[in-house]
Amino acid sequence: MESGADRISDLPEDVLHHILSLLPARDAVRTCVLAQSWRNRWRSAPALRFACSTRLVGGADAFRDFVDGLLRVRGGGPLLDSCDFDLDVDQDSCDFDLDLQGNKWIRRVLELKVRELRFRVSPHYPFKLEYTPLSSQHLTSLELTGVQDNDAVLDFYECTALESLKMERSHVRSTEMQSPSLKHLSIKSCFFDDIRTWMSFPSLVSFEFINNFARAPMLETMPCLEAAKVRLDHGYDVRCKNGRLDGCGDVACRGCFYYEEGSVFLDGLAEATYLDLSAHLDMIVFYRDLKWCPAFNKLKTLVLSKWFLSTDLSALIWFLHHTPLLEKLTLEIPKEHKSLMETEGSYNALEKSIASSHLQIVEIICKDVDGIVMILCVLILTPCRSEKYQAVDDPSRLLKQSDIKTANMVYSSVIVSVFPYSGHKAIVTVR
Repeated sequence: MESGADRISDLPEDVLHHILSLLPARDAVRTCVLAQSWRNRWRSAPALRFACSTRLVGGADAFRDFVDGLLRVRGGGPLLDSCDFDLDVDQDSCDFDLDLQGNKWIRRVLELKVRELRFRVSPHYPFKLEYTPLSSQHLTSLELTGVQDNDAVLDFYECTALESLKMERSHVRSTEMQSPSLKHLSIKSCFFDDIRTWMSFPSLVSFEFINNFARAPMLETMPCLEAAKVRLDHGYDVRCKNGRLDGCGDVACRGCFYYEEGSVFLDGLAEATYLDLSAHLDMIVFYRDLKWCPAFNKLKTLVLSKWFLSTDLSALIWFLHHTPLLEKLTLEIPKEHKSLMETEGSYNALEKSIASSHLQIVEIICKDVDGIVMILCVLILTPCRSEKYQAVDDPSRLLKQSDIKTANMVYSSVIVSVFPYSGHKAIVTVR
């Protein structure tokens, strides 16, 4: 082999473009010095990756000039598959108006017919999106982190191909969010203004709403929904200050006041086949919604964490009554559940099973095998006496598996697995 031969330039053009797409934009441009054939190849790279930090050589001003210049000369060739902006800056280190420049860059890459756009700003800079709806017939995926939005920018009717939207650590000021084409929506660790945001996504297939702050949004029906994961565990102002799960009616109670008649949240999830709901015990929004919800006629897998453990277990009973196709049920019991002390020893088994005839697997995740676990088993399964089940210290000895941490009990064709946090106890069947 001839020493110093240029083998990489002999690769197919699409392979070379893929290599360029993996490089930060500055490094992709630097390839112009490799050979004559590389001089303009970077101009048609299918992906652009821009990253700026306070430690960047030349400072934020040099970064601004570089991005402006590259986007200005970006020409023909393949369409822009993706563009990433990762801006780790603060107001003191940024000598230009990042809001103005950032919105200008977003508009430009949309003009370049970008398909996937990720725009991430550090929490040190409160980046504000401009009050203009995004418009693109090519954008399919949008990821926003560390931004502050408005009503106009979250109206995606002019993004006719948009299918995926992710928002994290952002400030949502919109009273409305809507898109006729969106299929996948993930909102995590975002702060919502003290309003109830109306959301309409008729084509949505998957929905994540995790650890956000403020009032629960108003969800319109989503007929295509398949999976939803919701965590209302942090910062939600939907608790009753008087400790009422049905609402106290006190105008001074921020959790109960201005609660609209009808379902706010759960009705929008009623078409899902997979549903994961977690909230604090005193979160009233789910309890209020159950009064207005229809049956979850398509639901096959249900995960409930913490909030279903009211003293009468009414939420769990509601779901068992209204999920005719349910096949798998997972119940996560918090380590502290003092409110359930009244339940232990006072619950009477129902005369007939209220669980779905399709139910095959039940998982109970808990700290200890205590009275509430026994009660849940009696409630979910067919009529039986709770003394049929006993807690043992060493399920591995009974099951003859040295490394097992759970024990299964099979009763009436339902497999119930209990997963104690410590792994020291489990429930088994005594025949």
